[in-house]
Amino acid sequence: MRGGLERPGGILAIAGPTASGKTELAIRVAEELDGEVISADAFAVYRGLDAGTAKPRAEELSRVPHHLIDIKDPADFYSAGEFAETARRIANDILARGRLPILCGGTGFYVRAFFDGLFVGPKRDTALRGALKVIEEKRGAPHLHRMLRLLDPVAGDAVSENDWARSMRYLEIAFTTGRRPSRLFVEAPGERWERPSVKVYLALPRPTLYERIECRFKGSMVSALPNEVRGLLARGVSPAAPSFAAIGYRETVELLAGRLSESEWEEEVLRATRHFAKRQETWFRKEVGLITLRADAPDLLERTCRHALALFS
Repeated sequence: MRGGLERPGGILAIAGPTASGKTELAIRVAEELDGEVISADAFAVYRGLDAGTAKPRAEELSRVPHHLIDIKDPADFYSAGEFAETARRIANDILARGRLPILCGGTGFYVRAFFDGLFVGPKRDTALRGALKVIEEKRGAPHLHRMLRLLDPVAGDAVSENDWARSMRYLEIAFTTGRRPSRLFVEAPGERWERPSVKVYLALPRPTLYERIECRFKGSMVSALPNEVRGLLARGVSPAAPSFAAIGYRETVELLAGRLSESEWEEEVLRATRHFAKRQETWFRKEVGLITLRADAPDLLERTCRHALALFS
């Protein structure tokens, strides 16, 4: 399909909730329009986290070039700011090669940071972070998340309840500046994406989406995730590592430790995934400039490509 088109001048973004089919659509569009995929997923960056992150499989990765996948060790911290800066540089490099960059992912805060910029926060406060870490160790990551939601509900919506590292950072910003992080992100966003863009959002009726989530869990995660987590723990990865904030990982630690039965584990992971998908829908509903398409439409690829052609004129 690419034949005869001008060089692209901007980026295509494909966003949506988990299990909406973003990865496959991004790959197919890249094949049609000579593109490369940039992952906008907070946990696909971690090496060794495969089963629970819906990371593209080896066969999918071989079809088109992918970026920002398997670039971090599980113990490393990865921020929206680092993502946005790196992803914008990669996107400009792809455009310089005459190809179409395709930003693909469901981490809404990362997508927003890429396009709208991100507030450059204060330096880390060692004493404050130490105190917050004590709270996390005694009362758990969800307690830090509840603290954040009380101080800044908008920032709380951008963070998983198990993601203590990001909850801690936003609390640190709130306590050291006396301001809500979400307001600071709006008032002083930093570098933005200034070139053209087309943003596609994949939507599904919630019952259909929940059915897809359950099918994916029972089809791939239920058998692979315990072995994957067992291997990560054997390599010395701590259950408190930032990567283990991904849905399913800390629940699986509890399963392996015997603190959850298999049925309880399945329900916990499914409940957390459904809740995450609902939060993603809520987040993207507030975003502007999105072209909403039904994820199960038979002409989804054709319609997405048609919208993306605006970037070639």
